[in-house]
Amino acid sequence: MLAIGAASPIAAQSVGQKEAAPQPRMVYVPGRGTVLVQPVLTDDPRAVARTVIVPGYGEVYAVPVRPKDTRSARQRCVDEEVARDGGLPSALAMRAIDLKCSQR
Repeated sequence: MLAIGAASPIAAQSVGQKEAAPQPRMVYVPGRGTVLVQPVLTDDPRAVARTVIVPGYGEVYAVPVRPKDTRSARQRCVDEEVARDGGLPSALAMRAIDLKCSQR
């Protein structure tokens, strides 16, 4: 199972480009041999890999992959606080958010 998770990283993303869909690849899994691994984008942190039998391909592992968040810790903090404040904070609230998130 470790080979499956390590073998399915999300491709590097350039600034300003949409994230490319993860490509399937052949992976050697101890005890199973060589299998096709298909990364599947999901936001569910409890998603697990599933085995699917596909006619013509055989055994295919559908591996859940979470989208890569490229924001900094400070920017994530600011976004969370702005959302918590209702989406449009006042100038004073924005300064308080900036101060709260400045150490991240």
